[in-house]
Amino acid sequence: MKLYKFIPAAALLLMASCSEDEMDRINTDHGNPPIDVINGRLMITDAITSTGFTTASGDYSYYASVYNEQIFGTGNNQFKNAELRQISEVAGSSTFNNVWNGTYATLLNLKSIIAKCGEGGLNSGQKDLLGMAQVLAALNWGILTDMHGDIPCSEALQGGALKQPKLDTQESIYKYIFALLDDAIANLTEAKTKGMSNVGDQDLLYGNDNSKWLAAAHAVKARYKLHMMKRDANAAAEALTEAQAAIDAGFDGMVLDIYDGTESLMSPWQAFQYSRDYCACTTTVQSLLKDRQDPRENVYIYYYSAGDEMDPADPDYQAPVCGIPGDETMAVLSGAWSLSAPKWLTYNAAGDYPLYPTATTHILSLSEVYFIMAEIQARNGADCTESLSSAINANFNDIKTFGSISQSASEYVASLSSRISDNPVKEVMVQKYLSQCRDEQVETYNDIRRCKALGEEFITLTNPKNMNGSSSRWPLRLPYGNSGVSSNTNVREAYGDGLYVFSEPVWIFGGTR
Repeated sequence: MKLYKFIPAAALLLMASCSEDEMDRINTDHGNPPIDVINGRLMITDAITSTGFTTASGDYSYYASVYNEQIFGTGNNQFKNAELRQISEVAGSSTFNNVWNGTYATLLNLKSIIAKCGEGGLNSGQKDLLGMAQVLAALNWGILTDMHGDIPCSEALQGGALKQPKLDTQESIYKYIFALLDDAIANLTEAKTKGMSNVGDQDLLYGNDNSKWLAAAHAVKARYKLHMMKRDANAAAEALTEAQAAIDAGFDGMVLDIYDGTESLMSPWQAFQYSRDYCACTTTVQSLLKDRQDPRENVYIYYYSAGDEMDPADPDYQAPVCGIPGDETMAVLSGAWSLSAPKWLTYNAAGDYPLYPTATTHILSLSEVYFIMAEIQARNGADCTESLSSAINANFNDIKTFGSISQSASEYVASLSSRISDNPVKEVMVQKYLSQCRDEQVETYNDIRRCKALGEEFITLTNPKNMNGSSSRWPLRLPYGNSGVSSNTNVREAYGDGLYVFSEPVWIFGGTR
């Protein structure tokens, strides 16, 4: 009898156990497994894509292009408000909320990859994957702090475990960036020596070529050393050393080339113009091109073919000229007439699809590295023409995708000889400004602010809305994202009413935070 009583009890226990296991299986989201079981090599793909699409060439780039006057903001929404320097747009916490959140999401992904590469992790010992993640983390932290100054860093990315992370100083974040890059260089050197190939074609930039990643690490370090010129007397020399190391290692750009031209997979700038039609040329760029008889003028300023001209009185008139951020701004932005876009943002004959939807995205271009070299050489009184020619040649090769270039880079630089002799640093900075009109406007924004911190002005910004009486309305930095302002008291206190963006430069460019 005792055995008879025991058997059904055991059976009931077994049934209960099976039911619990079955419920566990049902309650598991097999389509979205927990992050701790995902191989880091699969995660790096998203990190590369989001770095290029969201952080390097998203909202930061769009708005910087207007502040730099590389693109003229049209339409009847955000870009118009940015062009008019409306406080609610330029200083509002909602303006950069998406890219703020997106960049932190990318950094959370990279934090997990780096952890997986640690001892006992799923990708333990994979120095190639680790080095890639560290380079990308340095880039994302760099752009985030360059735009906003002091930000949550050391206590960030902990989710519910720490909901009120402190703001780290930009000085400390830059030290962290250089530590990441030094570690990346060491790890990628080891990976190259040992012939590691743990990532394969999940690496959308270089296909797991450790030599190219090593060159990229030096290029990224050159960029951030250059930013430190106001704060570190050795920064310029170190930037030149790193730029040369990148070139010597075969750097040919960090270029995201994944777009197939469909509506669902356009490059960021193409998607933005396709959906918003907010972009036009500016006379700030046009005048620089015309003064130099620059062969890129016909690509930047897209004129309509003969016979396509329309009466300006026609409400559908597309003016084949560049917009002036001046007296006619109000007429332009009120819809009285519209403006032509740069050629790489124009539309097909039906007027409904970009001509160049597969344009690549530069995370960090080859021309930028050569421009760093040319600038430092010019500042040192050395001959910068070879580096400048290489920088412009790299840009010409990119621009040729969208239209013809009538001169070689060396011929064009030769035509600039008197300008180079008169003020070599200025001409280098003007050429860098022109070369970064397509999709590298974030770095142009950094250059303008860096030179301002050094007491220099090489690009004359002409929008009268940059001033409101005696008050500046040109942003020296960008406001924090709304998710940080609304949920983190530390960010909220730093943000205040947002007007600090007009008066307080970030630390690397002479400010205090």
